[in-house]
Amino acid sequence: MQQEVKEKMHLHLWNENEAKRIPKAIQEFMRRRFNLLPEYLELLRCFEYDGQVNGKQVRRIKIFSTSKAREKKLLIKTRQDLEQHPELLFYEGYIDKEGKAYVADRRTPSSRVKTA
Repeated sequence: MQQEVKEKMHLHLWNENEAKRIPKAIQEFMRRRFNLLPEYLELLRCFEYDGQVNGKQVRRIKIFSTSKAREKKLLIKTRQDLEQHPELLFYEGYIDKEGKAYVADRRTPSSRVKTA
C-alpha cells in the first residue's frame, strides 16, 4: 500500500495542470536574456504541456508570479486558471527536443519596472 501511495504521489507531481518550478534550461535562458536574478526566478512558477512551434514538437511553458496572484487574491492551480487571468502571465516559451529554450516576455510595461 505504501508503494502505491508513493507511485500516486509521483504521478501527481508531474501533472500538466500543476504549477511547478521553472526548468533549469528555461531559468538559464531567462537569466541571460532578461538579466533576471536567480532569487527572482525561484519565486516564479510555471505550467508545462506538449505543443508545437513551427511544426516541431516542444514542451510549452507558461510562467506566472504566485505573489502577484496572491496580491490579487487569486489562486492559480491549473493552466486554465492562468488563462482566465492573462494579466498574470509574465513569460511564455518552450524547450525543444534538443534542449534549446526560448522565452518571450509577456509582462505589461508597468510590471517590468517592478520585477526586473
